[in-house]
Amino acid sequence: MAERYDPREIRARRRVERAVESLGQRAIDLGLDPLAARLARPLRVEADLRPRPWIVVLSGGITSKGLLNATTKARVQWAARLHREGMGERLVVSGGPRRPGRPPSGPAMKSLAVEHGVPPDRIEIEGHSSRTAENAEEVASLVRSRGEASILLVTSPLHMRRAKLCFQKHGILVGAAPVPRIDGEPPERASVVSQALHEYLGLLYYGLRRWI
Repeated sequence: MAERYDPREIRARRRVERAVESLGQRAIDLGLDPLAARLARPLRVEADLRPRPWIVVLSGGITSKGLLNATTKARVQWAARLHREGMGERLVVSGGPRRPGRPPSGPAMKSLAVEHGVPPDRIEIEGHSSRTAENAEEVASLVRSRGEASILLVTSPLHMRRAKLCFQKHGILVGAAPVPRIDGEPPERASVVSQALHEYLGLLYYGLRRWI
């Protein structure tokens, strides 16, 4: 894994994210976003909600003031519901600072999971990772240290394929548990066009880096 917080990569990643979000907003303005479902279809992974020892939920972002964004809230709430329904004995919340000076998502994610009924002693925090590949690396190490290698993975639907491939790269058996519905994100982030472009670029980059 490359060293975290390479300033050049952080700047490049942010430029790409802004460009993709701008395209997403443009697609919404032109009324094209509803037509993007076909573009996004290959990214979707069929849900496999069989019980697993661990439910792993990935951060979707946190503000500089430590507030979870709508994507992360929806993921944690879905993971907590799966836990209550007996789909996993323990929960891992995974998310560190995306760049220097930002707070990690993990502690805030744990607090939200507790609010939604998950006992604190059933939650593990992974608060070091800054990207999906690092989520997988850190969480794989954690669950293996407990003698397990099977998880139920919670993330957004279009992010699931890349995330699942990252965990499989580390020998983890993954059941997909995509979040059914996410409300509250700004239109440019919620745009199917922006999400799909982000993921296809991510798959290309991760493939080149051999993270998947």
